Amino acid sequence: MPYNAVAHKISPQKGKEASKGNIETIRKILSQRNVYGLDLSGEWLNKVFEIYQQPHRYFHTLEHLRDICVGIRDNAWDDEVLASELLLTALFHDVIWYPQSKLNEKRSAEAFDYVMAQSGSHLPPEAAERVRQAILATSDQSSITKLAMTFNEFDCNVLMHGSPVDLLAYEFQIFREFQYLNVTEYRKGRGAFFKRFAQRFPKCRKAMDFLVEYLERRRPRVGIYAGTFNPFHIGHFSILEKAEQMFDKVIVAVGINPQKHTGKDLNLAKTLPFHEVISFDTLMVDLIQKESVLCDVTLVRGLRNGYDLDYEMNQLCFMQEMWPATQSVYIPCDKNLEHISSSALKGLSIFDVRGRDYMYYPH
Repeated sequence: MPYNAVAHKISPQKGKEASKGNIETIRKILSQRNVYGLDLSGEWLNKVFEIYQQPHRYFHTLEHLRDICVGIRDNAWDDEVLASELLLTALFHDVIWYPQSKLNEKRSAEAFDYVMAQSGSHLPPEAAERVRQAILATSDQSSITKLAMTFNEFDCNVLMHGSPVDLLAYEFQIFREFQYLNVTEYRKGRGAFFKRFAQRFPKCRKAMDFLVEYLERRRPRVGIYAGTFNPFHIGHFSILEKAEQMFDKVIVAVGINPQKHTGKDLNLAKTLPFHEVISFDTLMVDLIQKESVLCDVTLVRGLRNGYDLDYEMNQLCFMQEMWPATQSVYIPCDKNLEHISSSALKGLSIFDVRGRDYMYYPH
């Protein structure tokens, strides 16, 4: 089965058009092998499609779901029951996907059970159990049943049949999903996964060795978005989103400034669960130099006005004198966010604003 991965960024409008096309393709395929008479016009299916478009997904996406469905249509169509159960497995195998969790498959199986019960489907218990076991088997690519074994071929298509270009695109997307990890942890975890996969599927050993070597050689382009962020507000978040379009990952670095720090726990890791959030109490240039061991690092700073630019240029001169390799990029904030600052929000918090400052914080 050929695999075609797309790693480049697309515009929001093209993204919407692509999502619409993917949904139409999946719906059509589902309707052609709807052996168990599921209500494909129900809201449950729209919700499934919505979930596959969550912003923290880069590989486990609607496009990945479409590729699996197309593969089933092109390679397992003659057995109508098998095709129908493969498609159901595809719909729910990644319906719960959080890279930090080890319970994704279990919760995806629970979501499948819940939706089937709530939608009033007439799926026979034995068929439901086959689909459930196939979903659970995706946790370690185990093949305890025919359905699980067959589905694994479609789900892992890129690893088993992808070209070197496809493999690199796949790895880039996975890296984006796991960007909350530091690069050392990521390399260790991915390297272990590739070795386990090669042991389970010896025919893929060459491809896995290729990816292991790529991991060891690659230097990701990393932006360090540093600040006191006390508090972190929607202006900061807007700069972060812009920076993510420029780098492979962005580290949010919370600096402890004695003149601004109040001792309050910012707990940014909960606000930004899909990003690497660190704290530092050193000079910013020392942090950049430390993170540059395995990555190509650029300092990211947000600007509200010309006064901010003057200040940042002076700071850059100091840093480049201390470490000449220092690189920085300055991102202007949106015009409608220029008035928002941490100091202004701290001033508001003194008063009883009755929750009206909610709009200034990312959630």
